[in-house]
Amino acid sequence: MEKKNSLNKIIIVTSVIIIIFVLIIVAIVFMMSNNEKQSSNVLSENTVQYDEEQEENDKILQDENIIINDDNTQTLDRKYGKVEIVWIDENNNVIERPLSPYLGNLTPVKFNSSKSTFEQTAENDVEWYNYDNQRWANAINADGSYFVWIPRFAYRIVYYSNADYSRIIGYSDGRGLLKLNEDGSFTRITKNNTGIRETSNHYIVAPAFSKDTASGYRNGGWNKDLTGIWVAKYEMSMETNGMHTETTNSNIGNVRTSETVKAVSKPGVSSWRNINVNNCYLNSYNYDRNMDSHLMKNSEWGAVVYLSYSKFGTNGKTISTNTSSDYLTGGTNSEETIYITNKVQSSNGNETGVYDLSGGAWEYMSAYINNDYVGLEQNGGSGEDDLFGSMNSKYKTVYNHDLSDNGDDYNAVYSNNNYSLTSGVRGDAIFEISNSGFGAEGWNTNSAYFPQSDIPFFIRGGDYHGGASTGIFSFNGYSGNSNAGESFRVVLAF
Repeated sequence: MEKKNSLNKIIIVTSVIIIIFVLIIVAIVFMMSNNEKQSSNVLSENTVQYDEEQEENDKILQDENIIINDDNTQTLDRKYGKVEIVWIDENNNVIERPLSPYLGNLTPVKFNSSKSTFEQTAENDVEWYNYDNQRWANAINADGSYFVWIPRFAYRIVYYSNADYSRIIGYSDGRGLLKLNEDGSFTRITKNNTGIRETSNHYIVAPAFSKDTASGYRNGGWNKDLTGIWVAKYEMSMETNGMHTETTNSNIGNVRTSETVKAVSKPGVSSWRNINVNNCYLNSYNYDRNMDSHLMKNSEWGAVVYLSYSKFGTNGKTISTNTSSDYLTGGTNSEETIYITNKVQSSNGNETGVYDLSGGAWEYMSAYINNDYVGLEQNGGSGEDDLFGSMNSKYKTVYNHDLSDNGDDYNAVYSNNNYSLTSGVRGDAIFEISNSGFGAEGWNTNSAYFPQSDIPFFIRGGDYHGGASTGIFSFNGYSGNSNAGESFRVVLAF
């Protein structure tokens, strides 16, 4: 009997302990739920406050009777900004969904999460892409290279006073760079370049998609209005007779494509480096003439990173850096790791985005300043088909430079003077996203060093060393010669 009583006591004590434990858990859950609810309410209140402020400013901005005073002596702090995007058709009408990808000889592919890889699909597959859900359209060509569709869009930038994004201080829209004054009036700091087009709600038509012949392609546009562009998903790599080739030095890397040497956009292999800017230009041009292939321009880089920074991408979240010191595309040689772990390195935070925009290798752009530096011809070529062989075209952008910069010296004055001449350029993620042309002045403190003197060619994105200066908004100048730290990317526009 005594043993039985002892057992009963143990059961009772155990039950009481369990009940107390359960009550504690319930109390903790209740407190967490209550705190979360309070946080949610605060977030909701802030969101409502932001929406109301934004809506009021939208009404003012879209009022055709709005008075905008011009004063280029004033300044607008462009350190903090958000990108807002609307889809448009070829007549620049705002539409609900992006224009469908134009495939040409590409084959659509979608990600199979159970296999951690991409597989072929049909053009009418509803799961192929959904930009509202940050799922971008991917496709491959006959050699297995991956490309990502960047649909035609218009944008505006909203500038804020601080990193909390709590107070709007200005805009970049179809009417110029506008400063919102304390009394609610607007001052235009700088006008847009001639040829920059806008929609009915004053969003800027991204120049990468816009017909730009009238301006002589100074805005980075094309010879017709485009429904979108296909951007190489990865930095380009070299293949020789179908096998990956490590471009460990200029003897291997600084060559042109041929029947045996090909450029490809594939995951998990080292990018093509030790190649000068002119060979990047020519290899990109000759990549696929049926799809009007070419070396990426600043306007196209801008289109990718603006879409990336919008609600259709990361919604302002910083993209992680490709820190592979071996310059591996996607950051590693494991395809599964690229799409599962390293998806935070892509332009939209998932496997359907564009990789290697932040880190990896710096990427040569089809853009430069013509400042009489001797290396322009040495590294850019002088033939009619070379990068430096002719001036502006749909395949390249030549930026204005200050006359004091004649290519014989290096100093901050040249960079800033050259940079100031881009005040009317839109869509290339340079003047709109930085406060100066010499320093870590880009968004997210990315490097903003405008080309000058003996570094007249544009490079973007930073390299694997990382740090705040590396990122999708980084830009710098370089000599154009072959180097282990520079690569390139192909764009298709047809």
